[in-house]
Amino acid sequence: MAEMNVPERASRGKRRAQKRTTRVDLTAMVDLGFLLITFFMLASVFQKPKAMEVNKPVPLDSEELRCFVGESKTFTLLAGKNDKIYCYTGADDALETKIDTLTFSRQDLRRHIVQRQQEVGKKWGSPDELFVSIKLFPKSKFRNMVDLLDEMAICGVKRYAIVDEFNQTDELVALQTGNKLE
Repeated sequence: MAEMNVPERASRGKRRAQKRTTRVDLTAMVDLGFLLITFFMLASVFQKPKAMEVNKPVPLDSEELRCFVGESKTFTLLAGKNDKIYCYTGADDALETKIDTLTFSRQDLRRHIVQRQQEVGKKWGSPDELFVSIKLFPKSKFRNMVDLLDEMAICGVKRYAIVDEFNQTDELVALQTGNKLE
C-alpha cells in the first residue's frame, strides 16, 4: 500500500542530500472510481428504444385464403399530399360514399376514429369489430403513415391493415382531391 523511504547509512565522508520521491497511492481512488461507475449504472434507468410492432401478412396467392370483412365494419383512411387524410366508411356504391377531409391534428383524426368505433360498437356489439384500412397515395409522406399507425395504437383499434390496392372509391377520391394513383 504505502511505501516508506528508509535512509541508508552513509559511509564516511560527505553526506549527500537525499532524493525523495513522492508517490501517491491511488488504489483508494481506483476503488472510488469503480464504486461510482457501479452506482451510476445501477441507479440510472436504461430505456430501450420503443417501437410499435407491425405484423406483415404472408402474400396470399389464392382467393380462398383472403379474409373478408363486412363493409359496414370498415373505415378507410387515405393519406394524401399536403398532410391531408381522406376517410370514408364502407359502402356498396362508390358514388354514394361520403368522403371526409381531415388533418393530422389529434382532435380531428382521433374524433373520427372514436366516433366510428362507437358506431360499429352499437351495430355489432363491440367496438373491436372495427377494421381500419390504411392506404397511402404516392405523394403522401412516410411520417403520415407513422402518425396513422400511432393513432391506431392510441385509439385502441385492434384490427387495421396497410393496403396497397385501390378500389373504385379510392380512385374517385383521388380524382376529387387531385392525388394521383401512379
